[in-house]
Amino acid sequence: MDRKYIKKFARGTLKQNFLAIVLLTSIPIVLDVYGTLQKTDNSNLLLSFVSSIIIGILTSSLSPFIDKGILIFSRNQQFSFQKDMVETVKNHGIRYILTMWLREISILFWSLFLIIPGIYKSYSYSLVSYLLVDNEDLSYRDALYRSEELMEGFKMEWFILDLSFLLWDILALFTFGIPYIWITPYKRTTYAKFYEERIKLLSNVKFSMT
Repeated sequence: MDRKYIKKFARGTLKQNFLAIVLLTSIPIVLDVYGTLQKTDNSNLLLSFVSSIIIGILTSSLSPFIDKGILIFSRNQQFSFQKDMVETVKNHGIRYILTMWLREISILFWSLFLIIPGIYKSYSYSLVSYLLVDNEDLSYRDALYRSEELMEGFKMEWFILDLSFLLWDILALFTFGIPYIWITPYKRTTYAKFYEERIKLLSNVKFSMT
């Protein structure tokens, strides 16, 4: 998978729809900034730990709604707030949120054993929100299982993609999280394109086998 192409495409999508994507990711941006400020304050480690869990759950719960909009922009389709956000919340809100909570609970469960299994599961479930968006009848468990299937053999690709943002994250850590205004939309647009390329690759493999 061509990471340079994925990030270049993401930057192009972000450049064309910057304000809209920033608005979509405004809550995660605020949460990212808050998380950064918590990391710089070591006065209460327990509070920082609890805050990080709460931030993770909130961000995860919102992910399908945000990623739906980003996928629409990435696919160069027309975005409608009424249709793509309001109606999605009414028709699929509970399913989205419960599925993402199940995802977080599963990751937390695996993390109780050791850090590595928790990280492994988080990468396995990286595509859950996109699968929910693209498959209206996908059940909670099927979304997790399907993500595991798609990420089989591609976890290292995602890990390296994460590492490519490391310098941005370090910069945000020392600048009170301000760069997250750019980093968060950039990351989410990049991850959405990763999903698109993974689905495309899977389709090409199936086509070549028939």
